[in-house]
Amino acid sequence: MRSRLLSCLFVLVLLPSLRLAATPQPQTSDGIDRLIARLDQAFRAGDERTLRAQAAPDAEPSAVDAFVASLGGGPPTHATVKLRDRQTVASGRERLLVEIFVDRQREGRVSTWRLDVERTSADTDVWRIAAFDRESVVSGLYRLALDPAKEFDVHDLTLHAPDFTIDLPAGRAFTASTPDGPTAIVLLGNGRMTFSPGPAAERGQVRLFCGRDSLETDFEAVFVRLNPYEFASQVPKSAFVPRDVSEKDLTRARGIFDASVGQSFQIDLMDLSEDQWSLVPSGGDFVAEVVTKKYGTLTYARATSEQEDVTLFDRRRHKNISVYASIAKMGERGRFYSEDAPTDYDVLSYDIDASFDPSRDWIDGNARLRLMMRHPASTLTLRLAEPLVVRGVYAPAFGRLLHLRVVGQNSVLVSLPDTLLPDDQLELRVVYGGRLAPQGVDREALSVSQQAPYEVQMVPLEPKYLYSNRSLWYPQATVTDYATAVMRITVPQEYDVVASGIAAGGPTQAPPAAGDDRPRVQFVFTTNRPARYLACVITRFASRESTRLSLTTTEAWRVPENAPATDGADGLALTVRANPRQTGRVRGYAERAADILEFYTSLLGEVPYPAFTVAITDSDLPGGHSPAYFAVLNQPAPMSPFVWRNDPVAFENYPSFFLAHEIAHQWWGQAIGWKNYHEQWISEGFAQYFAALYAERERGPDEFATIMRQMSKWGRDTSDQGPVYLGYRLGHIKSEPRVFRALVYNKAAAVLHMLRQLVGDGPFFAGVREFYTTWRYRKAGTDDFRLSMEAASGRSLSAFFDDWIYGDAVPRVKFSSSVNDERDAVTLRFEQPGTPMELPIEVTFQYRGAPSQTIVVDVKDRLTERTVPLAGDLRKVEVDRRDLAMARIDR
Repeated sequence: MRSRLLSCLFVLVLLPSLRLAATPQPQTSDGIDRLIARLDQAFRAGDERTLRAQAAPDAEPSAVDAFVASLGGGPPTHATVKLRDRQTVASGRERLLVEIFVDRQREGRVSTWRLDVERTSADTDVWRIAAFDRESVVSGLYRLALDPAKEFDVHDLTLHAPDFTIDLPAGRAFTASTPDGPTAIVLLGNGRMTFSPGPAAERGQVRLFCGRDSLETDFEAVFVRLNPYEFASQVPKSAFVPRDVSEKDLTRARGIFDASVGQSFQIDLMDLSEDQWSLVPSGGDFVAEVVTKKYGTLTYARATSEQEDVTLFDRRRHKNISVYASIAKMGERGRFYSEDAPTDYDVLSYDIDASFDPSRDWIDGNARLRLMMRHPASTLTLRLAEPLVVRGVYAPAFGRLLHLRVVGQNSVLVSLPDTLLPDDQLELRVVYGGRLAPQGVDREALSVSQQAPYEVQMVPLEPKYLYSNRSLWYPQATVTDYATAVMRITVPQEYDVVASGIAAGGPTQAPPAAGDDRPRVQFVFTTNRPARYLACVITRFASRESTRLSLTTTEAWRVPENAPATDGADGLALTVRANPRQTGRVRGYAERAADILEFYTSLLGEVPYPAFTVAITDSDLPGGHSPAYFAVLNQPAPMSPFVWRNDPVAFENYPSFFLAHEIAHQWWGQAIGWKNYHEQWISEGFAQYFAALYAERERGPDEFATIMRQMSKWGRDTSDQGPVYLGYRLGHIKSEPRVFRALVYNKAAAVLHMLRQLVGDGPFFAGVREFYTTWRYRKAGTDDFRLSMEAASGRSLSAFFDDWIYGDAVPRVKFSSSVNDERDAVTLRFEQPGTPMELPIEVTFQYRGAPSQTIVVDVKDRLTERTVPLAGDLRKVEVDRRDLAMARIDR
């Protein structure tokens, strides 16, 4: 289990601790209670004889020996035994789940045992252990502390990690050790830290942070964690010279140690031990908490188990500065990666019972997951919002399972009694509950954000409670994972629910909650096509419009046994619902949504889900969110004081844009997901461009040009903030969310339009359709899209994607033209003084007494010339008249 724990500790750069789940102990006052007390006393005293005496006469001797061996021999420094669960398994026999912690000289070990116990006779309450089965063990735990008897003078010390160096010419040091050697170091003194990331995009992010491609800064102290076996290779003997301990130095070092040691590799054993316990970093892992004079504490981490193994984190501002793969990791995994690759299992289906009390932001849940293993594993990691308490994890094959919560993260580690192998299936049931606030509209959504320039008395908004991908409101895989589902959602009677799936008729009465006699109703939804994640919105709807569209839907897919009989032959069921203040919009939205769905289906050949609901809700700002099967559309209340004109995604003159964008997400973002966060443009850029295509269909080419002009301008103006491929990290360092929308939404859409201009309409739409058909219900990446477009167009597009998705440059182009002596042809000349990039540029010829003519020139070399026959008496040549080119053009 230890290796899986280490893997979970290294998530991005926060490196949180683990907390042993505080499962309430069964309240007993019988002979079993006394048996646990005897075991506890025997372990504390190191009394092997008493431990053996608790075994029944017919217990397997080797199992008894293994149980006694968990003591480790002789009296420990500390030990405790906790009963976590008990079940009756047969007449006169109980099954206990017991957790045992043993501490020996700062080294700890936690083991979990399943013990079958029985009475010594029918007329006594004395119990003995008839069967022993060790479920799991976590060893290699250390109660770290600085050695107060050893201080070192430091001379010319240099510590290296990928793209990272610490130089300390002179200073002092203390260490904290395990039996294998030092694993923690505190360095005191004035030194220099250097971080020089290799990838160009990461150098750009460092430049945004500090103004230079390389971050070099002075420090006054450093806390380092590393594997003990690597201490000698990192720290030359000549660099550490023993000296007399200075109490002043020791006090300062302890303060740094105490502030830093809990940030990584830490386990909190809750009721087993009051001390803090640490795991040892794996070979190659390295953490440095650098106390700088200018930036506060910066955390560098190298985590070999992560797909992007190098991180630099600003703790003071809670910002990721850099996250990327080292050269060694790139050699191991290749340029591209899927977040699914390291996951141990695939979720096939969910069955969720969730009861919500919106007035208290409260959830009580009972979720059943059917999993298929992808890799051998004896420990599984689930994601669940940290505020939610896990009351129990069960498997029909094993009974109750032990679990750990990751402190500071939304992770639950579930320990299995046996190692599961690839293709093995497992059913898990998780009972949970607690207070969890709903999420706002953010990411995977279209939203704007502006401050109110003045105060106004606002009309109260209809409350709504959205629980979706960021809420982690149900236990799920560590990454988004396509699965089918059945959801039963219970709410107070005054609320309605829209959720991922096909609604099974109207709500039914549900029994009152414990201690609450308010009437409640239950809604049932069946997700019979694979969805990346499940979502629901709880609010009060006052109107409804339903229709059925004769659209081609996807073929039947792993349909659950209890799913309603709905398939592609029935077309798509469209429903529009609205808050009371929005009822006047229902019919118009229903007509517009139907038109949009029909248009997108004509482009892509089918609609991925057989039902779709538009939920129109009150809000301060416009925006939306579109999980599989439904979309939430925020409608600003009258007299809203907020202004959002200066936002990349605000198209005030085209009100259908938000609806068109959110509907497009049913294809882009839902039916096709992204392989990792770098690929989010495949969701947002595609949805943005398809919304622009619908604007062209509805209002014509001028509206399309207006929208694309705005997208291109935002892309040009913000490209220096990083490439599209950085995903959610764009704008993160400077806390400017508009940068993310400008690049991942708008620039990505402009890139798609450039691609369309380069390859032509026929190949472009054929390639897009082939890409969708190939990757439906899976996660795709930029390279997958490139291959589809190359197959459709018959040309190489590697350089194009390198420039526009992986790069952040905007080319400068000098344009000139000249007419030949016969005035029947014009030569167009494009010069790129910098590194040439490939892009299409429109050129328009204005004639006297004849219609104008517009052509697209593929500009890709340092000098591009093209001679064009004239169709009349030329009056004027205009380059990029509509201002759509992703270039700065000198005319």
